[in-house]
Amino acid sequence: MNMSIRPCPWLAALCASLLGAGEAAAAPAWLELRWPAVEGCPTREEVEATTMRLTGGESPQPVAAEAQITADAAGFTLALRVSDVGGVQERTLQSPRCEALAAATAVIVAVAAAPIGVSAQVVAAPPPRDALDVDLAPLPAAEVPAPAPTPAPAGPTMGMGPESDAAPSRRRPGLAIGFGAAAGIGPTKRFVAGLSGTVSLLWRRVRLDLRGSGWFPGLARASELPGIGVRLQLAAAAVRGCPRLVLRALALELCAGLELGALLAEGAGLQENSRSRGAWAAGLLAPGVRWQPLRWLSLGVEVEGLVTFTRRRYRASDAEALVYTVPPVGVRLGGGLAVHFF
Repeated sequence: MNMSIRPCPWLAALCASLLGAGEAAAAPAWLELRWPAVEGCPTREEVEATTMRLTGGESPQPVAAEAQITADAAGFTLALRVSDVGGVQERTLQSPRCEALAAATAVIVAVAAAPIGVSAQVVAAPPPRDALDVDLAPLPAAEVPAPAPTPAPAGPTMGMGPESDAAPSRRRPGLAIGFGAAAGIGPTKRFVAGLSGTVSLLWRRVRLDLRGSGWFPGLARASELPGIGVRLQLAAAAVRGCPRLVLRALALELCAGLELGALLAEGAGLQENSRSRGAWAAGLLAPGVRWQPLRWLSLGVEVEGLVTFTRRRYRASDAEALVYTVPPVGVRLGGGLAVHFF
């Protein structure tokens, strides 16, 4: 996109006054700005200071911006690339004065960091009496970036880990801790309730979960031996990877992973009800939806299917008959919430 900056005195005066107002502040943690040192242009510190003043009182989201400036007989040309949680935008601006390009950069970066607050501030600013005739125009309505969604970073459930994109950057993942509840079939053939806790690392398009879960005891009865059964209780840990499609505050996810644990069995209805403990292993596949209404909170639901790798069999020692065999597949319905730290 190539655009020449048009005169707009009041907005020019606003940005020019900010650019020239005092000392340069330290770069904020949410902003990564690459600004070249060009003779006749403001410094990177001055552009950062202007951006910080425009976003004062807001809660900016992470933004990375890279500027390239070339000078010729007609003035200055700026090639600007801005990356935020909503994607990447590129602009080419031209002006006879480099101060106008620096001011435009500060406005564009500030709007990307805090779209609603900064846009309202710029629109509401009254034209000052002594407005300077700086060659700067406000962005056309079509050019102002839409408010970026708070990443739909997914939270944990019995089969879900948190998301959330607050929105993680492409370079550094976000961290979320989630808690969930679910009801599932497998290893028993009846629905059994369970609880889980999940630690998640989140990028915009993928999430990595480490989840621990515990299930309440479930009774599996023998079809051919009335009154006899086995009570099963599962404790497990799972590692899952989840590709994500983020649509504003919603994220569609498809998680896959491996679950390992211990399956505790106790006889029921026998003269001697002994206990045994065996290994548990299953493959997981879970489509789900996550909604992130707040930067630090997300809610999610999912359906998790499992394929059992360890199909344990249980026999009654006093009856020498097969009591129960763990089914080859199972399903879990879960939901939960996640708290996002960064």
